[in-house]
Amino acid sequence: MTLGINDFRNHLPVQIDFGVGSLARVAQAVASTGAHHPVVISEPVVLDLGVVRELLADLRRVRAPARVVSVEPGEPTLGSVDQLGARLQEGRLDVIVAIGGGSVLDSAKGARMLLENEGPISRYVWPGAPEPIRPPAVPLVTVPTTSGSGSEVTGGIVMTDPVALMKVAAPSPSNRAQYCIVDPRLTLSLPAQQTLWGGLDALGQAIGSVIAKVHTPVGDGLGLEAIRMAVAALPVVLRDPEDLAARSAMSCAALLAGLAMNVSEAGTEHSLAHPLGSRFRIPHGLSVGLMLAESIGHDRHYVPERFERVADAMGEPADGTRDGSRAVRAVRRLLAATRCPTLRECGVSEGDIESLVDCAQSGWVPVEPGPWGRDDISRAYLDALACQR
Repeated sequence: MTLGINDFRNHLPVQIDFGVGSLARVAQAVASTGAHHPVVISEPVVLDLGVVRELLADLRRVRAPARVVSVEPGEPTLGSVDQLGARLQEGRLDVIVAIGGGSVLDSAKGARMLLENEGPISRYVWPGAPEPIRPPAVPLVTVPTTSGSGSEVTGGIVMTDPVALMKVAAPSPSNRAQYCIVDPRLTLSLPAQQTLWGGLDALGQAIGSVIAKVHTPVGDGLGLEAIRMAVAALPVVLRDPEDLAARSAMSCAALLAGLAMNVSEAGTEHSLAHPLGSRFRIPHGLSVGLMLAESIGHDRHYVPERFERVADAMGEPADGTRDGSRAVRAVRRLLAATRCPTLRECGVSEGDIESLVDCAQSGWVPVEPGPWGRDDISRAYLDALACQR
């Protein structure tokens, strides 16, 4: 066992308020910023929730009435973020409250960025040569309604480029929220599919943060605890969506995974998943789950000791191998238990492999623990296609 610790730097200045009922403290967070012109960004289905209507009433009591900006469901594109940024410019605002899943939160972060940085947002995205991002002057309060992306605490803004048919990102510490308020009650109405997709996204982020070559002890601690909580809670919330204790555990797992990813990185599971989302419109969390076992199957050969820790966190019994293969087995067991569909069931076939490999290579997140060549990427997709339920 190696006892030495490499130098590292981590910075996560997000004020977090977690707990059942914490939504009632959003107005207090807004008031603490000194703002008087709040803007609430959310989706129509979320704005119709009774607890959200109560929140808007609370804001009226402590501030001026909030201007509500509704966004369409679906993952953000470069164009949709530019449009939202233009809408924010139309009226006065000095604080943003974003309520929704990862797509809404990313959209809000991107639109806020454009208040201080001249658009279009494509000027600031990776891959490419992104321009520097100036810190926003308007504070942001994030309120997640799903348990998965971790966008409520990350500095990433993930979008689809519909022309290049690939996922792009505008990452910066400046994009992080100032306040993050997590009320697990908001996840109670989530359908089973969205619950599963979000859980797989959180699990993938947590695992990636532990095995990425840029991992830190801070990220390891957050990621391993997120793995433990997600594996225990996800099957429960799928069986009993009204189990508030399990929903709380899943919300906390997603929060910790987002923090872990932000002090480390997402892993090769995201590099392999992004082309599935941009080219086949497979929901992001599902695409992560579809490629998670194949990602581990390759990476475990380079850092088996880290995957042994992942397997321990997943509760997989020791078998004496010490080669990380237990982590692959644990992931496959969870995918089977949660009845996750297969890559082929999602409409992908062997004829799509070349274009998927091209897209993955062009947007590869360069933090893998060991080399991936074109043949390795192709083999991962082919292995996923060979997988049966």
